[in-house]
Parts: sequence; C-alpha cells; structure tokens
Amino acid sequence: GCASATEAATRLRAVEEREYVMASCYPGQSRGRYLRHCDTGRGAELTAILYLNEDWQSEDGGNLRLYEPGFHNTQVKLDIAPVFNRLLLFWATEECPHEVLPTMRDRFAMTIWYRRSLGCSAR
Repeated sequence: GCASATEAATRLRAVEEREYVMASCYPGQSRGRYLRHCDTGRGAELTAILYLNEDWQSEDGGNLRLYEPGFHNTQVKLDIAPVFNRLLLFWATEECPHEVLPTMRDRFAMTIWYRRSLGCSAR
C-alpha cells in the first residue's frame, strides 16, 4: 500500500553510494550454490541482481530463495528463477535473508549493492 511505498522512498533517499558490479558464475558441474545469508556485512541497504541466463528451465535449478524476515528464519517466502534479463531488487538487510539453491548448469548474474552514505548511520 501507500505506507510501504512511502517507507521505501524514505529509505532509498539515504542511498548515495554503490559498490562496483560483481559478475558471478555458479558452476553447474559442481552444483554451485551460496548458503543462506543477509547482505548486511557490506553495509548495503539494497541489493540489485540482473540475471544473464538465456533459455533457463526449471530443471536447471539455481533459484534464489528468499526467506521471511529475520536472519535465522527458515520459513521460505519465495523462490525466484534466474531467467535472462530479470532484474531483482530487495532490501539488503535482515528483512530478506536469501540463498542460491544448487544449479545444474552454469548460472550467471551481475550484482550491485547500494549503500547509505558514510555520513548517515547504518540501519
């Protein structure tokens, strides 16, 4: 609703810096994955991921799994397939713990983390 849109706009106003783009490949041959985590260690407020996987099929695996808020929460909120040209944005806080599930083929993505300026207190 409007309250959540207003809250998001307020939070994003404080974002003034971004990290360099990280290009990643999770190799299918070794069933590449990334265990559940939050992006809080880098001081980020927002995570942006662009998927580069043409002709991705559900049997390829490699979904990004989002969990309900809370670092230790194990309740699954949503699984998102890394299909070509999909842009995914989510809060880089304990509101959005996530992991990359095992992939059966090479999985490519570009990620940018957006941070608050150094002059603002971390959330």
